[in-house]
Amino acid sequence: MFKGTHFKAPLGAGLMLLTAACASTSGTKMGEINDPLEGMNRATFEFNRVVDRALIRPISATYIAVVPEAPRQGVSNIMRNLREPWVFVNDILQFKFKRAGETLGRFIVNSTVGLAGLFKASDKMGIPYHREDFGQTLAVWGVGDGPYLVLPFIGPSTGRDAVGFAGDVFGDPVTIGIDQMDEKGANLTRTSIEVLDARARAHALIDQLYKEDDPYVVARSVYYQNRRFEIYDGNPPSVDDDLFDELEANEDAPDEDGGN
Repeated sequence: MFKGTHFKAPLGAGLMLLTAACASTSGTKMGEINDPLEGMNRATFEFNRVVDRALIRPISATYIAVVPEAPRQGVSNIMRNLREPWVFVNDILQFKFKRAGETLGRFIVNSTVGLAGLFKASDKMGIPYHREDFGQTLAVWGVGDGPYLVLPFIGPSTGRDAVGFAGDVFGDPVTIGIDQMDEKGANLTRTSIEVLDARARAHALIDQLYKEDDPYVVARSVYYQNRRFEIYDGNPPSVDDDLFDELEANEDAPDEDGGN
């Protein structure tokens, strides 16, 4: 799927340009809504909604009805465990070495005692779970949100997180390892299972979302809040803190008339 180098150089250059664009278009503070493409985003949101209601939701509903909760939880656990090597890489890239140690320990425990991740043995051992992706890494590196985007088939994102998603696809060690095994369709099967698992876990929430008066605005708000929570490792500064920091910075700045 990803073999060959003929497209990797252009891809790398494209990612660099997109990253620069995200940084240059991020005039707002992290967490603020920057949606200059709202018309296009709403059209894409509606497209995704139609695809979900016509195709993905019926499959998800059947999966929930046919497969008991315990096996479904086992599938979720395995999918989470397969993401751990990429979480570990992003921990390192963010210089969060303690969290990287936790991730490595969690992966080893769940892959062995937890039977290839089928059971979350790490939870009983008190090793907390956290997730990281390349979009979070870019945020830690100082790359701004960029414009809000709704991606076809994927959903809410930002300019930065769209670049991060590409990094997730092409940088994930498990994906690369499966590809090197030359097992045709293995990565596609994994992705399909991940999509089904994610949709099943969010089944009731998505149904509730589409009952809102303006589901687009609700989805956008939830996305920004969730990403802010993840980027700050579950402890984001409050809006009041941000305002206080801004006022304090203004007080420390010299007056335009030189203080006279």
